[in-house]
Amino acid sequence: MMVSPPPPPLDDPSVSNPLDCPPLRWGIIGCGRVSHDFTQALKHVPTASVVACAARSEDSAKAFAQKHKIQRYYGSYDDLLADEAVDIVYVGNMHSFRRSVGEKCLMANKHTLLEKPFTCSLEDARYLVDLARERNLFFMEGMWTRFFPAVEQARRLVLQEKKLGEVVSVFSDFNFNAADTDEYPTSILYNKSLGGGASLFVAPYPAAAASLFFEGRTPDSIKVVGQLDELSGVDLQGAAVLSFPATDKLPPALDKSQSDENTPKLPGAGVATLSFGMLGESAEETTVIGTKGRLTICAPSHCPTKLLVSLKAQGRGQSAAKLEYNYPLPADTEEIINAGGYFYPNSAGFSYEAAAVARCVAAGKKEVPQYPLQDTIVNMMIVDEIRNQLGVRPTGTQ
Repeated sequence: MMVSPPPPPLDDPSVSNPLDCPPLRWGIIGCGRVSHDFTQALKHVPTASVVACAARSEDSAKAFAQKHKIQRYYGSYDDLLADEAVDIVYVGNMHSFRRSVGEKCLMANKHTLLEKPFTCSLEDARYLVDLARERNLFFMEGMWTRFFPAVEQARRLVLQEKKLGEVVSVFSDFNFNAADTDEYPTSILYNKSLGGGASLFVAPYPAAAASLFFEGRTPDSIKVVGQLDELSGVDLQGAAVLSFPATDKLPPALDKSQSDENTPKLPGAGVATLSFGMLGESAEETTVIGTKGRLTICAPSHCPTKLLVSLKAQGRGQSAAKLEYNYPLPADTEEIINAGGYFYPNSAGFSYEAAAVARCVAAGKKEVPQYPLQDTIVNMMIVDEIRNQLGVRPTGTQ
């Protein structure tokens, strides 16, 4: 395998190593599996330190602290938020508490990285974004996918260098078989009051793929089909088709100011096809189709290490070039192995997200360009509409 040099991160093009960043002191709220993986990945960032952790149970916080050699632990979120040594809080607790805990963090004047899904509703997302802006704090949804070198490179090729020409469509799927690891119906995956269901656990990833390559624009039409679980009330799987409106009414084929496109497709217009679920395991790829070729973010596309690009030649089915990009993850250290490794695939990639956050906080930025808050709002709107069309009752209702 030929290893590709990492592209410069969007937040700071002067950086050659995506893990280079200023020091940042983290506090961890929620001591479950995702928080474990995030804390493990921070061990790849030499300038990062975890100074405190908190859980609803002091025993859970103590066990987490001992596993990761964290100096202070709390059985209260408020106690962690009062810790002056904490620069930024990572929130990895249950979905249904994201708004309330996110609000606590902001009211305590802490920069915050709120794990996905950002909230369980668009209304709550807008509330938190407005509050973060009002309090002039760094705030971000933990869409770690956007920070992987493979995705940074895909963005450069498609949006900056226009290697694919005009983006026509995006296909993105994320389906896994929950029966591999979780008991039905007792798992949190099937607990609607805690934010269970495929639309909150996995749909944010395909939605974010669509918003990336359609540059954060709001779709003008969304059509959704899928199935709900009658016993639990959560959605088990679904598919959505999104239409994005044109940004210009002049088709390139009639635009005399440019001669390299001969297409009637209006600039900005396109469609995205999204598939998500927790009944069976899909290929889990994201493919971007353009007028001049296609790009595939290879599996697992929510935490990828490989890109494939096929540039077309004149004539149907003709190929001008095939390109491959490989970005292997940092190797596990002895410290990471001794602390139990990871629960989820490619979790070392959390380190790219953490380093970008540290660079942005040090630079005084309140959000990251890789995943601005407007993208979070668009994606929550998509997820809200998916849940509405599937008939999922709001989280917390019977």
